[in-house]
Amino acid sequence: MALAPLAHVLWTRIMRHDADAPDWPNRDRFVLSCGHASILLYSMLYLTGTAWSWTTCGTSASGARRRRATRNGPHHRCRGDDGSLGQGVANGIGMALAEHHLRARFGPELFDHRTFVLASDGDLMEGISHEAASLAGHLGLDKLVVVYDDNHITIDGPTELALTDDAAARFASYGWHVVRLGEVANDLDALEAAIRGGISTDGKPTLLVLRSHIGWPSPNLTDTSKAHGSPFGAEEIAATKAVMGLPPDEAFFVPDDVLAFYRAAGRAGAAERDAWEQLWSGWSTHRAEIEACLAGTGLDGWQDALPTWEPGTSIATRKASDACLNAIIDQVPGLIGGGADLTENTGVELKAATAFSPLHPEGRQIHFGVREHGMGGIMNGMPRTAASSRSAAPSSCSPTA
Repeated sequence: MALAPLAHVLWTRIMRHDADAPDWPNRDRFVLSCGHASILLYSMLYLTGTAWSWTTCGTSASGARRRRATRNGPHHRCRGDDGSLGQGVANGIGMALAEHHLRARFGPELFDHRTFVLASDGDLMEGISHEAASLAGHLGLDKLVVVYDDNHITIDGPTELALTDDAAARFASYGWHVVRLGEVANDLDALEAAIRGGISTDGKPTLLVLRSHIGWPSPNLTDTSKAHGSPFGAEEIAATKAVMGLPPDEAFFVPDDVLAFYRAAGRAGAAERDAWEQLWSGWSTHRAEIEACLAGTGLDGWQDALPTWEPGTSIATRKASDACLNAIIDQVPGLIGGGADLTENTGVELKAATAFSPLHPEGRQIHFGVREHGMGGIMNGMPRTAASSRSAAPSSCSPTA
């Protein structure tokens, strides 16, 4: 609940999206990494009338139940993944990396969307988030904004039980633009200004550190660990609704004017989506390559480029894989090679490819460094930057490692 104002600003003032076409390739991306706020995402999907969205949150039995209930619900489908905390941060960085690559390679007319990630204390305790964040800063992934919900609460109690890190200083050392927002969780204009200011800042990703108060405006459970992982109970729900001026005895109450406002906001990007689709319908430059790259497939006849070996030939699997990858690089435009400091050893070096770098984001060889877990999370996010079932542009560049 404490993050509802932030979600309101993102979904009604900032994000470019169309609820009627949630798989529009150039839409902005929203990644919820913190599992304790999952109901917030489900609420926004219902309010805006969005058919589905991706969510990545911390693993738990209750999280899995919430996900299944939402998938089977009457209002929308939520395509989600439960994993350890920090996965959403790494996935979001993968989405931003794919956008960065597509924009450099095929032009900002087609690809210039932003990625917004909502992360928690738990996300930033996990090592995977820092592996991925370090690489994101090194590569200069702009159009990426991560909001750190610094609410100082975990399920066990205050974060001070186990955490005294200075997250802002850590991200600054990674090469991120960092803003300590302080106590503005309920200031809509301050939130909007901070998010807008964090987009494309000097070629750096942005971390916004937001001090919120979990469970607000609950009169008895704000800033408590109980608000993190347990239901309020009927009495506290009624008391909280009274504070908010809502009918205490009516479940799932949404005033008609509120629903109308959000449904309109959910379709505010329709004109931009239509303009993009009109542009795409007449696009001819590298058309086949773009379609193949987005679909995660090859050009017609790409299989013919694959090498063959006589039965009984002795060849190491990694060597065979290396030969295959290098044989099809021109026929599979979305193929990206990468390794965690073992590129040649593992046979994932695309010998004709330029290395992905701040100077060459169009490069198709990613040097992940010794960041195995971060590499996995990033790669999990890369194909999802445009994942859909639409024939025009259904998915994104798919790396191999």
